[in-house]
Amino acid sequence: MSAEVQKMDVEDQFRRMVDLGIGLITYSSEKIAEAARQWAEEKRMTPQQTKEFVQELVERGEKERAEFQNSVQESVQRALTRLGIREDQEVLRAEIRQLRAMVERLDARVAELESRLGASSEPQA
Repeated sequence: MSAEVQKMDVEDQFRRMVDLGIGLITYSSEKIAEAARQWAEEKRMTPQQTKEFVQELVERGEKERAEFQNSVQESVQRALTRLGIREDQEVLRAEIRQLRAMVERLDARVAELESRLGASSEPQA
């Protein structure tokens, strides 16, 4: 397996871990909201107090989720930079653009040569 493929696999694994972490946080916030509702019922809070309490917990959870996501993304970016993946991807993209341009030029040249060959091989009257 080439180094480029291995590095792309590492980046894909990082992204999957981030997605898993965010999914767990979302699941946890739902469980926290349910637990808060049950706690509010036990404490005999009014419906309005319960609503405000749950809303505050959910907002805090969302804020912490966003902070966690940003933190993980920054960590992943630093790790990718240390591994040289970012630079490698940019180099590979530039090489791909150059190769595509070269293929287009070669296609045009082949078409031109084929048309010349076809014109010269026609029977003369």
